Amino acid sequence: MRVSWLMVAVCAATLPACAVDGLFVGALTGQTHVRMPAPAPQTITGTTTASAEVVILGSDGHALDKLAGTADGKGAFHIDVDGGQSLQSAALQARVGRKQFLALLPQLPAQPTVLAPARTFDVRDLSPGATQIDVTSTTLAVLIAGKLRSQGMTLSAASPDALGKTLIALDKDLLAGKPPLVAVAQQVACVLLAADGAVAINAPELPFDITGAGPTLRQAFLDQNSHAADCEGIGTISAASFQQALDDAAATFAFDACFASDRIQVVLMTALKEGAKDGNCQPIDPYLWAAKGDKIVFVTGGIHKDSKVCSKGAAPPCLSDADVDAATQALGNWVPNKVPMYDDGTHGDSVAGDGIWSIALALPYWAVQGNAPGVRIAYKYTFGAPGQGWTESEEFPGNQRLLELVDVNGDHRVSRFDWFADETGNKDKKNGLTPDRGGCGSLTWPSDVVLGADGKPTTCAQTDVRERPVDLTGDCQVDGWPPVGGVAPLTIPCPTK
Repeated sequence: MRVSWLMVAVCAATLPACAVDGLFVGALTGQTHVRMPAPAPQTITGTTTASAEVVILGSDGHALDKLAGTADGKGAFHIDVDGGQSLQSAALQARVGRKQFLALLPQLPAQPTVLAPARTFDVRDLSPGATQIDVTSTTLAVLIAGKLRSQGMTLSAASPDALGKTLIALDKDLLAGKPPLVAVAQQVACVLLAADGAVAINAPELPFDITGAGPTLRQAFLDQNSHAADCEGIGTISAASFQQALDDAAATFAFDACFASDRIQVVLMTALKEGAKDGNCQPIDPYLWAAKGDKIVFVTGGIHKDSKVCSKGAAPPCLSDADVDAATQALGNWVPNKVPMYDDGTHGDSVAGDGIWSIALALPYWAVQGNAPGVRIAYKYTFGAPGQGWTESEEFPGNQRLLELVDVNGDHRVSRFDWFADETGNKDKKNGLTPDRGGCGSLTWPSDVVLGADGKPTTCAQTDVRERPVDLTGDCQVDGWPPVGGVAPLTIPCPTK
């Protein structure tokens, strides 16, 4: 193998993105194959209330697996983060009983190369305005949550750049004593003062929800802590009155987030577990075609043939040939067991080791209105060893899964959760969803007009090709939108005003 010094320089500057890791190093050292070391870890340090349990919450509000620490008697804590893991639009939560302190964490980039030394970041370096995780940092967090909700967004749709800039501006206004902001800070302090720090750590209700779509102050918390509803000098606090104070404050500041219009984060997830049920509420056999073994899950696919491609005469918006090639290669170009998925709390995976495998890909995109066609991909999962063929690894033969990239829930991402080997979901040609559940034997795109044998539009047009709320537990009940770990939307710098 010949390796030019230009290649050496480029790869040394871009590891671990360079795909020749071990082969490249082996060529330089004369060995057949040498694995590069894992990136050095990164550590987040800070102070908060003494003895608090401190965790990192992803942008969807779920605690990220293994990212936790305990504050000592003086409130000092540290959390070690894998050097290859980046955090975006996340939050730190410190908890003692029902006392809950928050600090937003706009961004922690992964190590730039495997050669970079271990790094330590204090909370104040990562979260503007947060000298520690306390009442002030919590106030800033709930103010931003309130502003996002007033714009129809949640923390999961916020860009790191916008979060950082807004935190800086809010911190200045709060220090200057801006009345609507101070009013929120007083209520936050009152709630935290009244919260019971002596209850068990698994107590069901914490005061604040900064990631969901409901009220920021949980009414259920107030119901369990009735003394928190009456604060001296403030009056009675309810979830509704707290939200009104947030709305009043939100009207006094701007939150600017500018999202990429031609690309979008696509998070594909599949659960490979026994005991799950399909869309007909019948048991799924995940190993009907894929043999059991010490293997991992992969995805493969590409741009679907029905996509609008500019070189084939499609009117804009359409895909360029370069878009088609890049996206198809990113998905594996129908080579099995090539593009790995992850069950380690990274790449869109929320909980390590739970049998749900995920991958996040930045793919071409354009905004879609109604049933107009979006970018269309086809894909399927395999369960195998790297480089293994289709035999005893694919979830089902002769079919593919379909997905049209449309941001249905408005979070500036497209997520799709599938049960491995479920033949009733978005499997295209021989779909097993029964007629009593809307099945037609095959799938259609929303923009398609399906004709029956008489040449007239048929009444059955099964469409399950966009993101949607799903059954996350395999019990035939829809639980909600799939969690996307720490994957934040793709953003661009906002134009200068």
